[in-house]
Amino acid sequence: MKKERTLRITAGELSCTLSLADGVCLTSLRDRKLKKRFLSTSRPLFTLTARAMNGDETVTVDSASGWGSCVSESVGSDTVIMLSGNKTLLGVTVVLCAHTRGNRISWTTNLISDNRDYSLYSCDYPMLAFDARADVNFMSPNGPGELWNGLDECRSCQNYPSYGASMQFMAFWNEKWQRGIYYGLHDPASAYKQIYFQKKKNESYFELCGKMPLTDIDKPCNSQSLCGECVWEIFDGDWYSAAMLYREFFVNNAVWCPETDENGRKDTPDWMKRENHWWIVRMKDDDKFADRVLEANEDLGYNSSVHLYDWFQIPYDNDYPHYFPAKDAFYTGVKRLQEKGVKVMPYINARLWDTKDKGMEDFEWSEKAKPNCTKDRNGVAFTESYSSKEADGSPVKLSIMCPSTACWQEKMTEVVGRLLNEVGVDAVYMDQIAAASPLMCEDRTHSHRAGGGTWWVEGYNNLLDHVNRIRPADRGLSTECTGEPFMKHMQAYLTWLWVHNRQVPAFVAVYSGFVTMFGRNYRYMPYDDDEGQRINIAQSFTYGEQLGWNAPDLYLQMKHKDFYKKCVHERAKIGSYMYNGRLLRSPKFTDDQPILRTERCKEAYGGIVEHSAVFSEHWERRDGKRLLIIVNAGEGEAEVSFLGNLDDGVYTLSGDASGVLEINNGCGRLSIPPLSIVYASAE
Repeated sequence: MKKERTLRITAGELSCTLSLADGVCLTSLRDRKLKKRFLSTSRPLFTLTARAMNGDETVTVDSASGWGSCVSESVGSDTVIMLSGNKTLLGVTVVLCAHTRGNRISWTTNLISDNRDYSLYSCDYPMLAFDARADVNFMSPNGPGELWNGLDECRSCQNYPSYGASMQFMAFWNEKWQRGIYYGLHDPASAYKQIYFQKKKNESYFELCGKMPLTDIDKPCNSQSLCGECVWEIFDGDWYSAAMLYREFFVNNAVWCPETDENGRKDTPDWMKRENHWWIVRMKDDDKFADRVLEANEDLGYNSSVHLYDWFQIPYDNDYPHYFPAKDAFYTGVKRLQEKGVKVMPYINARLWDTKDKGMEDFEWSEKAKPNCTKDRNGVAFTESYSSKEADGSPVKLSIMCPSTACWQEKMTEVVGRLLNEVGVDAVYMDQIAAASPLMCEDRTHSHRAGGGTWWVEGYNNLLDHVNRIRPADRGLSTECTGEPFMKHMQAYLTWLWVHNRQVPAFVAVYSGFVTMFGRNYRYMPYDDDEGQRINIAQSFTYGEQLGWNAPDLYLQMKHKDFYKKCVHERAKIGSYMYNGRLLRSPKFTDDQPILRTERCKEAYGGIVEHSAVFSEHWERRDGKRLLIIVNAGEGEAEVSFLGNLDDGVYTLSGDASGVLEINNGCGRLSIPPLSIVYASAE
């Protein structure tokens, strides 16, 4: 065993200690300002996996041990650590470079391989860990952002970009100290990654990292660097402070940042920015769906847009992408709705091609799709199956198309172009782009390198660029969920899966004003789940989402339909704060009402979602005007106490309350009626 050496890297108020011997481990993380320790357990800095060239065998090594050589050198603000001579993975050298600036350590990772028997397959960005404590919280980028306590047993490894990892950052912080560490992958081009965190039941630490599936995985000696840099930065505050660090990176560096002006995002149609509510409707073979929409709009008292499914003659999740011919009633129904001022956005899938794409026949799949779909190293197409069945009862197998191919880019441009310019719909929903994960395609006839890298995101953005070139300025595009790097070419994201417990609006804090967010999936709760519905209504309202994605029939059965109506009408009054503003730090408060709770949400962990009866968020419009929104979704009058993070002053109340809210030393109290919306504006 080699003699252990200690290496300390200091960046302002952040200090990390590494031990070096026949490898390198992170042994300590310290807050130099408070003289507090975040981590007191030794953990490896990375794992590296390689795959055999002549089979599917893999080997994994970590940074902690097994390296014949481990050397380091520090010069000024830079530290280099070089590992080589690993007997399990011969001929491989890992070079870690740490650059310090302010309170930040920025890591880059370089992999050098002379190994002809194995191809490097995946590698971690430098891992972080923290002592598992009840007073430490952790935020993952699942959906809008989700909180975990430092003692929670959990494990997640989500593909980025996708719903499960909508952004490239995580954070943990101590609630008592109000100090934490930001973990951000600052990769402007958005390579395929996995966002990992874990706390085992009997372990004393919680660990997190980004993992990068590597490029050229079909070749030996595939030396490369991990894309972007891994940032560790100490901060004051909580998840919102971390979100602001990521927003700064996004605005200054990310290639997916859309253009904005004094009116918000420039390429989004005005109607799409200002929309406040959406219906989801599945049409049959007649245009009665238009009657249901118009009847529901009349009852709601608002002319909502409609997200329309099953407008094509083929079955749902079957025979894709042959969406035309459409049902005859589609044309008449769209015309009737548009004559009444209703915007229509039909569904298509932008990712899948059915392997039996004409009933039970292989119509065009083998000829057109198979050469252009994603495949493993043996040329086998990656497929998915949902609930749809073939005529013989077997599951429909849908191949995942490769977005880098001209075939798929042209097919999507053709379908969207017909809908926008021939049918004349107002928008097109291109399913799965920002929801489903990238794949490690190894088809060398495609224009990309085998495995991971930036090509998946680049391929879809190239596809969307082509679609936008034929999109009239008054029409829009939307997609499923909130994977961030498609935002420049996609005007709206469907937030339907933001129905988990312990959510925070981190995605909203980063991206408010840059992309339209709409809709929650009310169908994931039974029609009579009143408390679950009220959580969805109030949270989506305060988060700034366009409301709804509700079926007209479900809306008409809601117990508190009037509360739903109120939220829609009130959002129409304050929508400019959302589409041309930004989310400020969430107020801290308590209320005296019973907790709202559902145990029947199909998407949530254990079916459970719960929230205080009161919801509150603070928004600032581009003109500098601020609005504190307070919603009481409970059935009783609520006494609300704000706890210290609002600016002092006198706030004028409007909405369902009048008078003033006085904030002294960040604190104040007010009473608000049941099922109400109250606004507070600083004088």
